[in-house]
Amino acid sequence: MRFIVRLVAFSVAAVALAFGAATFTSRERLDERRDSVEFAWARVVDDLTARYDALATANEAVRASGGSARSVVGEIDGAVADWNEALDRNDLGAGLQAATRLEGLARRLEANIEGSPRLGSEASTLALTAFAERAVDVEALNDAVTEYSEAQAGAVRSVVAATLGHDRLAVLAI
Repeated sequence: MRFIVRLVAFSVAAVALAFGAATFTSRERLDERRDSVEFAWARVVDDLTARYDALATANEAVRASGGSARSVVGEIDGAVADWNEALDRNDLGAGLQAATRLEGLARRLEANIEGSPRLGSEASTLALTAFAERAVDVEALNDAVTEYSEAQAGAVRSVVAATLGHDRLAVLAI
């Protein structure tokens, strides 16, 4: 019986030691990858903000053209508010989620404008064009996010990353 107790105690100690070693070796790598993501984010956030300000302007033009009943108009209002809140909180993960949502909603708004002569007013079309012209190169950001995600991959690394407070991030498609 003593042998089994000692074996279990040794096994628990070995697992704890292995987890401690994994935490120690993973922390620096995760922190470096996260810093790379934050650096890449800082380089594009102002351009993304200008892009989503242009989308909000296009949304207002659609609303003024009689499109306020369209669900996408209200959804864009909410997503722009989420974007601004993420920026105010300096929350990178929420900012990426809001940006991804805004990009999808922009496609829906474009389809609404193209599919409706009433919504396709000159103001709506010009405002949407201004949004589209504000293209943002997010390749470096997406590369950094991918490397950060790879640093979190695997059974042990994912547990370590979660323990250290490293959240999952998604790439941004524009």
